[in-house]
Amino acid sequence: MDLRGKAVLVSGGARRLGRAIALAVANRGANVAVHFHSSEEAAIATEAEIRDGGSRAMRVGADAADSAEVGDMLQQVEAELGPLDAWVAAAGVFRRTPPNQVTDDDWQFMMRGNFETFRVPASLIGPAMVQRGAGSIVAIADVAAVRPWADYVPYCVSKSRLLHHARKLARELAPRVRVNTILPGPVLFPDDYPEEAKQREIGNTLLRREGSADDIAKAALFLLENDYLTGVQLPVDGGRLLA
Repeated sequence: MDLRGKAVLVSGGARRLGRAIALAVANRGANVAVHFHSSEEAAIATEAEIRDGGSRAMRVGADAADSAEVGDMLQQVEAELGPLDAWVAAAGVFRRTPPNQVTDDDWQFMMRGNFETFRVPASLIGPAMVQRGAGSIVAIADVAAVRPWADYVPYCVSKSRLLHHARKLARELAPRVRVNTILPGPVLFPDDYPEEAKQREIGNTLLRREGSADDIAKAALFLLENDYLTGVQLPVDGGRLLA
């Protein structure tokens, strides 16, 4: 896929990994819809940076786990940028949940924030892309979907569900639409992440260093632009899965 002039939605595109991906696809010449839920100020800044770089951009707010709001969002995007050629699902949440403290709310929060925010938009975007005859979807999962962390089990399970749903979609939407997944390793730790745990995770990589948001953005570009890739689960983890 040549991204020049293409309409690309980045859900969760206002901050962190989503922002890096939104800027990267814009630098390729794509017209970018920056989705946000609660981070409107960050979305405004990302939208402005894309426009300053010479690409078309818009910001659009929605609860990505709510089908009605997602439907309205997609109508807004199509009216402004045209039908979607690609979607990068980067929206997500993260919370430490030690085993003896996990609550039902933790499970619901993680499943809604990490799985439903992919499943719900996919249920609308995927069929629309099939009807148009082409499209590319990239979802952001986590190496923890494969090697779970003891203090983050609801998070890990939610990302595992996303990972397997993406594989299912790759089969269902083929051959018209490609669906691939990125599994980041130690990249962009939250500000409140314990330093000891952070150093342990970095030490468990083969490369012995933290990854960057740009590493993930480059992987997203690779998966978006290579037309012979679908069903791929691409670890960008410094060798964490092998360590």
